[in-house]
Amino acid sequence: MSRGDRIADRYELCTPIGHGAMGEIWECTDLRLKRQVAVKFIRPELLGDERQRVIRRFRREAAALAGVDHPHVATVHDAGEWKAMQYLVMQLVPGVATVADLVAEHGPLTVEATAAAGAQITAGLSAVHAAGLVHRDLKPQNIMVAPDGILKIIDFGLVAMPGPTPTRLTAAGEDIGAPDYRAPEQEGGPYSQVDHRADLYSLGCVLHFMLTEKPPFTAPTPALVMLAHRDSAPPTFSSFRPDVPPEIEDLIVRLLAKHPDERPADAASVYSLLARHVPPSSPDASWDSAPEVGMDVTRPFRAPSSPRPPAALVDNGVRERR
Repeated sequence: MSRGDRIADRYELCTPIGHGAMGEIWECTDLRLKRQVAVKFIRPELLGDERQRVIRRFRREAAALAGVDHPHVATVHDAGEWKAMQYLVMQLVPGVATVADLVAEHGPLTVEATAAAGAQITAGLSAVHAAGLVHRDLKPQNIMVAPDGILKIIDFGLVAMPGPTPTRLTAAGEDIGAPDYRAPEQEGGPYSQVDHRADLYSLGCVLHFMLTEKPPFTAPTPALVMLAHRDSAPPTFSSFRPDVPPEIEDLIVRLLAKHPDERPADAASVYSLLARHVPPSSPDASWDSAPEVGMDVTRPFRAPSSPRPPAALVDNGVRERR
């Protein structure tokens, strides 16, 4: 692939913006609608031996994901095949950082900011799960922070519908998801059925990262990290984050339960717990009064989005009558 290539005579490759084991992500120009989009390509060798069956299921799942319309989920616009590679066309999130970048720049987040970010993530996950999908690769690098503080879940290259024959977009012996944030059942073993609760486990890892700058389990090798996820108890916050309320710590411990049945039932229930710790919205909040601090993940709760009245209709804060 190179700059200037056209996909389906519609998407023109502009700049590579990411790559990994699954393939590459490019910023592209949608020539038909005159907008920038993100296109993720999945390498053909990852489709396995039953290529046609997997392609059919991949497209069906892409269509299901395209039906997810939520402010905290990057929108899927299109899917297809180009030069034997399956691809997803997604909303290009106008963010300047991921959650990983935000923590790297500013250090551990406050409890309030962590709860606000977690509430946004769980709201998005609830929509993904309601569509019958599992992200399977939720991690700080896959959560974009827009300048106004809005978080969006991105990179659905590993999304799957739970079931006895889930889509296999990995080569033989290749792992799915980042080891630092992956649920134990994604490694097989006694809890090998992967459903929406695997995303909740990953969420627990992400919340831990936001509060401490590191995932709950670290080790010299990926294999040892996987063993820790399977066998080790998550660390407590009392020694290094005494400001974390017991309710938040208990929630993270439950999200990191080894057995899926011991985790919270769904993303909505996690949202309701986190919501108790986010700043309340203000009926007097406005774009003019909101501080221009940038990437403040609590801002969507402090100053909910609303239309700004045209300047011509406003005189000293009073709308003219017509």
